[in-house]
Amino acid sequence: MARLYPEYRVEVSKKIVAAAHDIFHEKGFTNTKMSDIAESLGVTKPTIYNYFDTKESLFVAVADYERKMLEDLILESFSEQDFISGASAFFDTVMAGYVRNIAPESVALITRDEKLRALILKDREEFLTVITNFLTQRQKNGEIRKDADLRILACTFHALFQGLLIYAMQGMDIRELRLVWNNTVQNLIRQDTL
Repeated sequence: MARLYPEYRVEVSKKIVAAAHDIFHEKGFTNTKMSDIAESLGVTKPTIYNYFDTKESLFVAVADYERKMLEDLILESFSEQDFISGASAFFDTVMAGYVRNIAPESVALITRDEKLRALILKDREEFLTVITNFLTQRQKNGEIRKDADLRILACTFHALFQGLLIYAMQGMDIRELRLVWNNTVQNLIRQDTL
C-alpha cells in the first residue's frame, strides 16, 4: 500500500473543500451529492469519504474556508482606507462575488440537524471574534467611538450584512442595498455621542 505524506493529504483536502465550495454555491447543499464533488475533481466518491466522513463535515470545512476568505477580504478592503471607504469596498466585493451564497441554506439546515447547528454556531462565533478583533483595532485608531460595545457592533454588522445579502439574492437593487449599508455603518460608528 502506498504511503501518503501528510502534506499531500492536506493539499488534497484543500482541493476537495475548494471544489465543494464551488458546487455548494452552484447547486446548494441539499442538491449536491458527494459524487458531484468527486466527479469535478476526477476522483472516486470513496476518495472524498477518505477525507470527509459525511457531507455535513465537508460543509463545515467549506464554511471554515469561506470564513477565512471573508477574513482576508475584510483586511484587504480596509487596508489603507478609512472605515467608511473600507466598509463600502467590502460591500461591493462581497456582493459581486457572493450573491449565490450558501448561508441562507445553512439556516434551514441547522433547524433540522443539531450536530450541524453546533458546528455552524462555532464557526459563527469564530467569525464574530475576528470582526470584534478587527473593530478593536479600528477603535484604537479612533475610527469607532470609545464607548461602543464592539461585540454588539460585530453582531450588528454581521446581521445587517447577512440580511442585505439575502435581499440581494431576492433581487433587490444593489445600489439601494449599498446605500443602506453605507448609511448604517456610518451611523453605527459615529464619533459624536447622543
